[in-house]
Amino acid sequence: MKSTLTCLTQKIELNFIIPAIRKYFIEILEKQGLKDVEIARKLKITKAAVSQYKHKKRGKKIKFPADIMKEIKKSALFIKKGKNSDIEIIKIIDKIKKSRYICVICKCMENGSFQHTKN
Repeated sequence: MKSTLTCLTQKIELNFIIPAIRKYFIEILEKQGLKDVEIARKLKITKAAVSQYKHKKRGKKIKFPADIMKEIKKSALFIKKGKNSDIEIIKIIDKIKKSRYICVICKCMENGSFQHTKN
């Protein structure tokens, strides 16, 4: 009998999608001229976490399709202007679910082509 991995979307979101979204937020906000301490405050994470994202120790495995990246860029600019980063992350996750891209991520994990175990 073939063993299959059950995809728990909450686990995928927490361990892979949210860190990837934050990684892109940091890249965009840095290009917008924000300092690490400002980025950390806006994303509600530590300055050390910002450094880990920048040095590719977190959020490095997922590449989003163009339509999701467009939403990430819009959200990053909203965050720069003071919007709540958690709400923006939730909006992006909802778009990922509606587009069924989360299924692609889960399928990659099941096939073993998504081998990163910790973000």
